[in-house]
Amino acid sequence: MLADQQPWQIFWENRAAVVEALKRGHCDGILPAARGFFDHFAQFLDEHNILLHLEDFPDKRQRRSIPAFFFCHSLLYKPLLQIERLNHLPDVLFRSPQMMRQLGFNARQIEAGFYENANQKPFDIEALCDFFATTTDADYFTHQQRVLNQMVVEWEEVWAAGTWVMDSMIFATAPGAHALAAGRYKVCVLALWRDDVVWPVLWQFGDEHTSDHTLGQSVVAAAVEILGERMKHVLIDRGFLDGEWIAGLSERGVRVTVGLKENMDAFADLLGLSRLPEVVWEEVEPPQNHAPVKPKREVMADTLASWESCQAPLYGCLIRDTYPTEVVYQARVTTAAHATATEIYQDSAERWDIEELFMTLTRYWHMDDLPPSRRGVALAQVHFGLLAFTLLQLFYHQQAAPEAGVSPPPRLMPEREMAVYAGPYFALLRPSELMEIIFDNLQAWQANEPQWRKALRMCEGSSP
Repeated sequence: MLADQQPWQIFWENRAAVVEALKRGHCDGILPAARGFFDHFAQFLDEHNILLHLEDFPDKRQRRSIPAFFFCHSLLYKPLLQIERLNHLPDVLFRSPQMMRQLGFNARQIEAGFYENANQKPFDIEALCDFFATTTDADYFTHQQRVLNQMVVEWEEVWAAGTWVMDSMIFATAPGAHALAAGRYKVCVLALWRDDVVWPVLWQFGDEHTSDHTLGQSVVAAAVEILGERMKHVLIDRGFLDGEWIAGLSERGVRVTVGLKENMDAFADLLGLSRLPEVVWEEVEPPQNHAPVKPKREVMADTLASWESCQAPLYGCLIRDTYPTEVVYQARVTTAAHATATEIYQDSAERWDIEELFMTLTRYWHMDDLPPSRRGVALAQVHFGLLAFTLLQLFYHQQAAPEAGVSPPPRLMPEREMAVYAGPYFALLRPSELMEIIFDNLQAWQANEPQWRKALRMCEGSSP
């Protein structure tokens, strides 16, 4: 961080070290503890150097009195704390010294009175919005590439397995005061499908009408540079169709599976091949659609040589849905020398999981429920929301947590414990536990009376 800025600090949970210090009568602070998973999550971010990349977010300001880290870190917690509106952010994030410490605000700010009343806070929402209002699409893309580089280093085992999926999502903001126009934007997301969950990994923003393949090619090019051979197979939507580009990925060792459009020669050729007498159709599970009668679904596969712009080995899969009154066909193609119909079909079915991800982000993470916002502010909320989702999945993965899921973590519990600080460590202690330690070591505490009085007054929200 810059030399003229106050340093942020993360405290490590170490019950044994704190108890030992308390027995000597040493205590640096006693604060209300907001209970939940956030203590461990904050330590997790610090251990894996994610906080460093919140610190180096692109900053175009001439005057940097408030470090960009605080804006980025606060916005990362917005979806995790289920805060739906930006103007509610300070009331939650700055409501207790413990939460402020987890966000990186140091004790001097707390002691100076930021906790004492609603009007004294490290920064207000206007400052946060003004910071992000100047950001560009490229700023977020560059930032996430840095974060992805760090994630690849920290969790090597995660990227060795799984299938990659890519799709685009539209999100919008409503019109606001002072003639603030409504906005509609697109985000192209590359995600890793593993453990039955889709993890957003790299994304790029654009205007609503930016073509999918323009954004997609940029995202995949950056991902291939970072991931290298770890990116073996990507499933894409028909909006990303570009034969020359797909062939280029195949040459780099990336297998691509994509749907064909009905007006393509390759689709017609695959349909013609399906009518040959020796073709064998395999029956698969019917689709889970809203048709009153489920169709009989069958698949077949064969080699393709009719996609002139895609000079790569191609294997096509035709899907046939037979209804009582009609037959409907769909086609998929993959850049492989050989693949069975069921393999291609099952792979392409996984692509729909990214649609489920977008539904989850909309329904539970409120990604498409943004208030009136300037463009950069809207992008920031989606950017840090996607990042928070993936970091939460990585946290659950590392913890092997049985409660792992796709919803935000539970809301904060009432404050029933005290966060007791000693040096770089803290421990969550019940009031009765703290009093027992004090009475068992009363002589040491009496000898150090000025320090513990100061520590206790921090809990009351007052300075010594």
